[in-house]
Amino acid sequence: MPENIPVGHVIPHTHWDREWRYPLWQTRMMLVEFLDELLEILERDPEYKTFLLDGQVVILEDYLEFKPENTKKVKEYISAGRITAGPWYTLPDLYPVDGESLVRNLLKGVRLSDSLGGHLNIGYTSFGWGQTAQFPQIFKGFGIDFITTAKHLSNRRCPESEFIWESPDGTALLTTKLGYGGRHSLFINAYVPIMHGAVNNSPDYKFNWKESGLIYHEADDANSWKDYFKLRNTGKIRNNLVKEAMDAAWNNTEPTTVKSDRLLLAGCAFSSPLASITEIVRIANSLNEDKKFKMSTLSEYADVLKKRVDIATLRTIKGELRDGPSGDVAANALQTRSYIKRMNKNVQNRIFGNAEPFSVMDCLVGGEYQSKYLNRAMEYMLKAHAHDSINGVTQDKTANDVIYRLAQAEELADIVSNHACGDLIGKIDMSSFNPDDVLLVLMNPTQYVRSEVVKVWVDIPVEQNIWEFDIVDKDGKNLEIQHVSRLEEMVPVHDFNARPWPFTMVRHCIYLKVENLPSFGYSVCRVVPGTRMDQIWKDPTAMRSNSGNDISKSATCMENENLKVTINNNGSINIFDKMTKKVFENLNYFEDTGDNGEYWTFYSPYNNKTYFSHGCQAEIWVEDNGPLSATIGVKLEMNLPAYSIVPERGYKGESRRSDEMRAVPILIHYTLNKDSRRVDVRLVIENRVEDHRMRVLFDTGIRSEFSHAAGHFTVDKRPVKPIREAPNGDFYPEMQTLPQQFFVDVNDRKNGFALLNNCLSEFEAMDNEAGTVALTLFRSTRNAVCTEGRCWSKFPKQKGGQSFGPQEYTYSILPHSGDWVEAGIYKEAVRMNIPLKLIETSKHSGENLPLEKSFLEISDERLVVSALKKCEDRDGYILRLFNPTENRIESNVRIEKAIKHVYLTDLNETRQEELTIGDAGVFTANAGSHKIVTFELAV
Repeated sequence: MPENIPVGHVIPHTHWDREWRYPLWQTRMMLVEFLDELLEILERDPEYKTFLLDGQVVILEDYLEFKPENTKKVKEYISAGRITAGPWYTLPDLYPVDGESLVRNLLKGVRLSDSLGGHLNIGYTSFGWGQTAQFPQIFKGFGIDFITTAKHLSNRRCPESEFIWESPDGTALLTTKLGYGGRHSLFINAYVPIMHGAVNNSPDYKFNWKESGLIYHEADDANSWKDYFKLRNTGKIRNNLVKEAMDAAWNNTEPTTVKSDRLLLAGCAFSSPLASITEIVRIANSLNEDKKFKMSTLSEYADVLKKRVDIATLRTIKGELRDGPSGDVAANALQTRSYIKRMNKNVQNRIFGNAEPFSVMDCLVGGEYQSKYLNRAMEYMLKAHAHDSINGVTQDKTANDVIYRLAQAEELADIVSNHACGDLIGKIDMSSFNPDDVLLVLMNPTQYVRSEVVKVWVDIPVEQNIWEFDIVDKDGKNLEIQHVSRLEEMVPVHDFNARPWPFTMVRHCIYLKVENLPSFGYSVCRVVPGTRMDQIWKDPTAMRSNSGNDISKSATCMENENLKVTINNNGSINIFDKMTKKVFENLNYFEDTGDNGEYWTFYSPYNNKTYFSHGCQAEIWVEDNGPLSATIGVKLEMNLPAYSIVPERGYKGESRRSDEMRAVPILIHYTLNKDSRRVDVRLVIENRVEDHRMRVLFDTGIRSEFSHAAGHFTVDKRPVKPIREAPNGDFYPEMQTLPQQFFVDVNDRKNGFALLNNCLSEFEAMDNEAGTVALTLFRSTRNAVCTEGRCWSKFPKQKGGQSFGPQEYTYSILPHSGDWVEAGIYKEAVRMNIPLKLIETSKHSGENLPLEKSFLEISDERLVVSALKKCEDRDGYILRLFNPTENRIESNVRIEKAIKHVYLTDLNETRQEELTIGDAGVFTANAGSHKIVTFELAV
């Protein structure tokens, strides 16, 4: 062969979902058989240079759980570069999870891979349904300077394979996108035709019973619906097809700017190790004089590409890679099985927002960081983040397994939080109190000084005969209080050194106005007895008094210092913002439309019917009304089609919603608190129908050019006007629904409207006169898995994807002036997601901690804390901040005396430089626009 001949880098790999087509243990058995075969191939075939494990390492952990005797062999092959693992632990879908979760996934993946011999130092993201804007910055934070990506950068934006991908902060990395066929280009175009004589997706590619070999299918009544399995490989190399097929794979890489070197990935979802690939490469080289194929590695290909690419000629692509059409990026899975996403957001908040910061606060005064419990919680959560798992695009058993993992992570986070808070409270000096005193410790795990109304349940020993009481702060100042209810109860008090003690008490439900609770800190309050009631003679119930300042003046109106809220007859609301004098009408009404799509893509029936709640007649009542808080309850029903008629293969037969109708009950609680700028909404929908999408809509009246949604370490700014990316100049309607983390905001710089939430993942800012913003509540879809384009695995008896039963949501409506930065929307979203922790305790022998304390203070509230946790590899603590704004921020950070050194680190927690700690324990945090900054606080 002549010198300088173009080279095709053949890299065997698999895309291995821990649980997708089949549940966990069936997939695990397949994995063990697969890796057993791979180890045999590596042992006998020295030409088989390496195998790429899809960028993840969890599957090796899974394998070695069943084959621990192969640990040494696996480590040897990874150390020698013949198996490539990591940098990811699991392969997450990005948008349903928090940015901090992506960092933790890489932290765990890199360390586990290194413990087995090393990790792939490439940003491999062939998975994920859309790629987050901050990926270049995130990968750079782990020492990665090259990205391989997919799903989805369109040819309209970038027809070439190579480009410079730039994060919002300006971090730019060389990136190559996997072209048509993506990660399975050589497998589909070459390996399958060569081994089986048919091209995938062609009419010839179909099962031949006569040449099937050994097949297996359960034929009993209970299991006949399951897939067939081919138990023996009948493939063989067809020499006459090698050149044509390998040329087809080669030509599929034509968009590369480096024609001398082509990336040929050989594998697909659940593909075998391809034992014949080295022989196919040998034959192909014997038949080609104009090109050469070689067994290669992804790192080798990346090194060659970086040397030969002309950087100056490449396009710079900024921001997220999430181009349509929807089928190319699985854009509409964001609210399938929405109950999984809701639970995951709750778990993330409990780990990152409670367990870890409370643990650090406790450790700074001598406590023990519960690493084993938190590591186990993280493991459960990250396993739930695998892209098919978190989206529930699976059989019902798998979705139930995901819920189980999240439930374990939730409990682990809670027990760690309670352990840390209990230990911390035990160190507070309570000597100034009396033995009868009932004490409340208000605990704040966030960076913000908190002043807000909270609901508290105060238990008072029955023998104290207290009917009413006040609550005072550490200085004896009365805090505002609103009594709601009283109930005598007997509850057990657990005691390790005795049997549980019966405790008879009166449980008082109250609202309490918290004032200036310090950041990352606590404050002790005391119950001061007021009116007493003789529990023996049962004095008549004391009559209530009223200040006349109740927030609800009627059954349909609530009003505080900032807002006036009116409930309409159909259950929607109007809001008058007293600060801007703007009226918002038609807020919080419902839209329901048919959905004949599948897990990944929304597709309305051809003859669709869309229903709105405008014409509903609501029941309306007032709850918990007082000077601190009022709640108005609303109940309504929407009559909706029971199901959709779905045509075969999308077009054969009728496509419409059914004539049968069913009532879907909707229960709403609107709450307005004193001094609050937001209306809190608690929503419960009892879903009783199938094949539909339900959204809640808000006619903001704001014609905003852009929407602003919390993303991964940034706020994603997207145009409201649809992007016309279809070949004919149209736009894709299914691409107008977009991801969000904690909030979405629209504003015209004068007036703004924000929707905060702790449970939703998808929104749409509509380009209409009403300035409508929609939050997707759920998509109700049939259970089918796309095993092959023409032949899906269908599970009609598995109804979990329909999301039947009560669907519960919490979100807040916040009108404001200015833009989202000026209005402090990120702060409000954090406050909503991370509530204060309220603990009741008694006088006890403590240590020397004061009655109020802050462990960490950040002067500029525009910086957002992403993590406060223990270091992965050292005894110090990690503080991670990010700047979601367009401007550079310089902020003072005050730390505890226990911290002796502060280091700037990268995301992988490698020290970059030591910072100066000034007087009063203050150091300076500098964060450029959209920058993530990580600090090690060393003890």
